[in-house]
Amino acid sequence: MLERKIKHFVVVVATVVTAFWFGVNWTPVNGQQAQGQAVQAQANAEETMEQKYKNIQALKGLPASQMRAMMNYISASTGMTCGECHVKNGDQWAFEKDDNNHKVIARRMITMTMEINKTSFNGRTQVTCYTCHQGHDHPSHVPPLVAPKAAEAPAAAPAPKADEILAKYVQAIGGKDAIEKVKTRVIKGVSVAANGQSFPLEINFGGTDKYTLSVALPQGATTQKFNGSAGWLKNSREDRAMDASDIIRAKSLAWSLEPAQLKEPFMRLGSAGSEKVGDKDCWVLQGRLPDGRRVRFSFDKTSGLLLRRVVQIVTVIGIDPEQTDYDDYRDIDGVKVPHSITTSYLDRNYNSTRKFSEVKHNAKVDDALFNLPAVKQ
Repeated sequence: MLERKIKHFVVVVATVVTAFWFGVNWTPVNGQQAQGQAVQAQANAEETMEQKYKNIQALKGLPASQMRAMMNYISASTGMTCGECHVKNGDQWAFEKDDNNHKVIARRMITMTMEINKTSFNGRTQVTCYTCHQGHDHPSHVPPLVAPKAAEAPAAAPAPKADEILAKYVQAIGGKDAIEKVKTRVIKGVSVAANGQSFPLEINFGGTDKYTLSVALPQGATTQKFNGSAGWLKNSREDRAMDASDIIRAKSLAWSLEPAQLKEPFMRLGSAGSEKVGDKDCWVLQGRLPDGRRVRFSFDKTSGLLLRRVVQIVTVIGIDPEQTDYDDYRDIDGVKVPHSITTSYLDRNYNSTRKFSEVKHNAKVDDALFNLPAVKQ
């Protein structure tokens, strides 16, 4: 009986994975308190799940931009993909259909998890699919044998204050005056895909939140344009305006192209101890972005340079993180520029590393480059 229930749970959570584009549709539990109120406020300000996707049942009222984050989270938590729960019409996914009963079960399981958080944790998302699955399709119900703990290391020296870490970072990349002189960037290099293949890359950065990106693929160039509030994607498969999820990633990419990842006035950040990034010891600062996402920055204790940024999208079923790693810093016009930027997601198909071979500061970047095509009606 227990095995049957566990199997049921596994299949259910997997269902959610597949609603990547059209959504599995779960209903928000009333009274999700602070976190639920924040999510609802976001939904009120943008397109909701049921407005964008078909057959939404259990996630009504939630922001449509969180669908991809939710799918990423569930996929990573269970190690399962869309085909476990969804059906196709010919070569096309029919995510809105309920022909596969696993999808129906998944809705119930997501609702159950949200109800547990509501009644037992005051609406805070403490229990998720990862709580049981830990990256496997079947939850483990037998505790692992744990080796004895090693002797505790001596207490580390107290961390510097956040302002001290940030001041050291600004000086490490060249100082405020040098940073503020950089208005545009023209970048060339390669984009290394998740499968290890490299393709020529060119980026025009026109200042805060503006860029064009082109990657020369064998089947034709894939391009992006972002003007600070809206964007456009074009490749061999699609030619369309960015949706809410795309815009979140576009803003993140634009952020990684800024001369300084943190600028005065600094956001409010608190110490989160220390960690290793590769073989480097780092101080960690954390805080919240204006849109409510959580963010962590890891600074090399020795050089002061930023080595990692992690941004977390908080959803009612779990957290979808985006990790950006900065490496190979080189001096360009008195400003330290990372020549390798790696972005990692729960959905590993989106992972990539951008390696720069040429960076030109204050090169002419025509503002017309950021004009977007008219949306087809």
